[in-house]
Amino acid sequence: MATEQLPLPVAPRAPTGDTHARRLPERIFPMLPTEVASPFDDPDYLFEAWWPGARAIASCERGVLRLQVAGLADAGAAFPELATLPAQLAEDGTMLDGTLLILDPDGRPDADLLRQRLAGAGRPGRPAYVASDLLWVGGQSVRLNAFRARRAWLEAILEPGDRATVGRAYRGDGTLLAEALASLGVDGISARHLGARYRSGLAGEAWLRAPIAPAEPRPRPTLALILRLPLGE
Repeated sequence: MATEQLPLPVAPRAPTGDTHARRLPERIFPMLPTEVASPFDDPDYLFEAWWPGARAIASCERGVLRLQVAGLADAGAAFPELATLPAQLAEDGTMLDGTLLILDPDGRPDADLLRQRLAGAGRPGRPAYVASDLLWVGGQSVRLNAFRARRAWLEAILEPGDRATVGRAYRGDGTLLAEALASLGVDGISARHLGARYRSGLAGEAWLRAPIAPAEPRPRPTLALILRLPLGE
C-alpha cells in the first residue's frame, strides 16, 4: 500500500484592510465522528490511526497558542511545553484539529499520565500534538473546502517537530491499515471523506470511526512507531 501525495491547492488570500484586526474564534463546536461497525476500503477516504489521547483544537495567532479541550477553561496552562507549536507553522492565524497525547519516558502514549494532566495533577510525561485537519489558515476559515484541500494545506504549513506533527495517513486501504494497527494494539481507525467539508456537530459520512479488535495483547506502541507504519511508500 502506498501513501498518496495529495495535491497542494492555492493558498487563500489574506483579507484586505487591517490584518492585525483578524481574530480566530475563541471556541468552536468541533465535528464529531460517526461510529461504524468495522474497518473498510474506499478510495474516497483517508485512513489513519485513532490516536489514544484528548481531542484538541489548536489556535495559533501572532505566535500565541490557545488550546480548546473539552472540560478545560485554559488547556494551554496544562500543556505549556506546546507553546512552541506556532513556530512550526508557515502561516499565522491558523487553527488545527487534532489530538493531544502524553508520552511516557519511552515515547508511548500514556492515558494515565494524560488524565493527570487534564486533572491538574502536575505535569507528568511529555506532551505531543498530532494534527489531522486544518480549519483556519491565514486568518480565514477553510472549513468549506474539501478535506483533501485542507489536508494538503496542513501538510504544507506544519513542519514536523518534537512537539507537533501531522499524522501519517493512507488513502483507500482501511482494512490493511487496521491489520497493521491491530498488531500494535491500537484499538481504532479514523476515516475522513476526501470530498467533505468540515461541519460542527455530527459528521455523518464525512468522518467515521471504526473499532479494531487487537490481534493479541501487545505493549503500548511508541508514537514514532505508529507514525512510520511499514506499509510501503
